[in-house]
Amino acid sequence: MLIDLHCHTKVRSACSALTPDALVRAARARGVDGVCITEHDALWPLADVQRLSEEMEYPVFRGMEVTTEVGHVLVFGVEAHHSAMAQLAELHRIVRAEGGLMYLAHPSRRYGTLPPDDLGAMFDSVEAHNGTEGMLQNDNAARMAAPLPVPGIGGSDAHSAREVGVCATEFQSRVEDEAAFLSALRTGKYRARRV
Repeated sequence: MLIDLHCHTKVRSACSALTPDALVRAARARGVDGVCITEHDALWPLADVQRLSEEMEYPVFRGMEVTTEVGHVLVFGVEAHHSAMAQLAELHRIVRAEGGLMYLAHPSRRYGTLPPDDLGAMFDSVEAHNGTEGMLQNDNAARMAAPLPVPGIGGSDAHSAREVGVCATEFQSRVEDEAAFLSALRTGKYRARRV
């Protein structure tokens, strides 16, 4: 099952031109089997994601892209965004306390100081394939992911329809709900790839 794990909509990310319906239509057209909406510093309520998924008859999941002092972090499995998450140490504490996962997004763009040796202490992995990054940046990200607890993920970082599904994560089994989605991420039975 191919899921684009990094998508934005204009509902909660002002920089996006995509409506939720347009996101799903674009993903279907590209041959992607599901999407995860990861708004900037905001999390969709689970009921809204489930309703969208049912209305569109298409798997839709949720996460968020949190802005920290070291860069953006894709977070899955938490219940809310908190302003304290802007500090990586506090984000890490909250995510671990809630049993979530953290992936350094587009890691070649890091703008803070985080020595590579510390990646495994803070992150489950990195975004190894990002649709807005070039080949060299994605190759570097894939190398960064190699020693981490779980494989790197893939996502388009879509803000417009033409960007949806350019990169995604291929799961070994079907993922139908949030619990199965989080379980699949934890097991690491997936691979990031360009579509």
